[in-house]
Amino acid sequence: MIYLKEYPTGRVRTLLLGLVLGLILGRGVLAETPAQKEDERHAQDPSRGSTPSSAPDKAVLETLKAQIDALKSDYEKRIKDLENQVEQLQTQMLQAAPEAEGPGQAAAPAVSTPQSIPGALNPAIAVVGNLVGRIDSSKVFSEDGTRIDNKMNLREAEVDFRVPIDPYADGVLIAAIGSDVPGKYSIDIEEGYFNLKKLPFLDRPPLGLKFKIGRFRPNFGQFNILHTHDLPQTFRSLPTEEFLGPEGFNQNGISSNFFIPTPWDKNSSLDATLEVLTGGNVAISPNLNSRMSYLGHLRWYKTIREAHNVNLGWSTYYHPSGNQVTSVTLNGIDFTYRWKPLRQGEWKSYILGGELMLAPHAFPQAAEPVEVAQAIDALGIQPGHGKPRGLSVFTQWQFDRRKYAGVRWDSTDTAFNPAFQRHSITPYFSYYLSEFLRFRINYEHRWSDFFTEDGRNSVYMELNFVFGAHPPEPFWVNK
Repeated sequence: MIYLKEYPTGRVRTLLLGLVLGLILGRGVLAETPAQKEDERHAQDPSRGSTPSSAPDKAVLETLKAQIDALKSDYEKRIKDLENQVEQLQTQMLQAAPEAEGPGQAAAPAVSTPQSIPGALNPAIAVVGNLVGRIDSSKVFSEDGTRIDNKMNLREAEVDFRVPIDPYADGVLIAAIGSDVPGKYSIDIEEGYFNLKKLPFLDRPPLGLKFKIGRFRPNFGQFNILHTHDLPQTFRSLPTEEFLGPEGFNQNGISSNFFIPTPWDKNSSLDATLEVLTGGNVAISPNLNSRMSYLGHLRWYKTIREAHNVNLGWSTYYHPSGNQVTSVTLNGIDFTYRWKPLRQGEWKSYILGGELMLAPHAFPQAAEPVEVAQAIDALGIQPGHGKPRGLSVFTQWQFDRRKYAGVRWDSTDTAFNPAFQRHSITPYFSYYLSEFLRFRINYEHRWSDFFTEDGRNSVYMELNFVFGAHPPEPFWVNK
């Protein structure tokens, strides 16, 4: 069965006109008179002489003309009726799709109309588990004094909800169930925000302007924005632990991100992030009575010869003094070099990256890591002076689709008293069974001015698993 929808009106008209002409010519042949036949015989036989009866009969010609005019009028009317029928059929097909001809035959394609898709507004849900087992050469304690060395622990489970709220915004809610001591868990909102990607009064936001409003991980460097299960190593670096906190830090506020044009270089991009935050909840200034804080991050990205790219960023975190809390300033430089060959296989890559943190003064109010706080209390160490700094550098090689290996070096001053330093080296190996399951093993050795951790050797075995929709991969993964 062929639906008239497939043939435009103009094509139908052409076919019908051809049919009309054929019928007219056929009718003309059938309507020949005996006089016309006689004239033809005379034309074909020159031996016959012309007679007065061979001359055209005027009455016959008039009759033929009248018949042709009648046929023309009749078929023009039929063509018009057929065109009206075609238009009516097209209108009906726009309103409803035709039924299939029979079993096994597909219906003709229908004109798409807005439909409600069940579940379209339901969030994509993922549950991410992070299981860590550790072997230590010396005792390790939690904040409440419980020993946590040589144990296995489901360190964290995150429930990740992501959904498009409407054409203007996306929503994210991440609830974290964390554990420092095996068997003891606490629930926290890791992130809960909506990402405003389009303004209703503008067709296109200027410079790609986007807003993030709610609770989120501030854009300080490259690693604070990563969740625990997305880290390239099992634990965060010593500088991050010292200046930001064992898990980095998250705050409530507003974040805006926009691009800065780079017409001088088509192979590079520049973007800036400006954030206004509630303040507090950061290692160098944990007091929640602190005033509003401000953070700026500038990122420059450049591609070199397609296979090489460089990422360089600058971050500044600041909140003024007030409410019996002193002012805080922390600067950071993050850098990443990435090599991803185009001709030597899809699953090869190399990364060299790190962070440098700089502060203009010591922080007597800092919340120090457990090992440092224990030594400070035991030795009676007093606040110091100076400009504390911390550096973390890591390098990583990807062997194939599943295997990554690398090493990280950490060195940091103590924020409470910069005269004391801490160092560590961490080689690691990661194996992706799939995008939903990966295993990692780390070895860490520490050198420290604090007896509570100096010379400690630890082996960490980590397993990350994902149920449901897969969340975005971190920058260091090449999948």
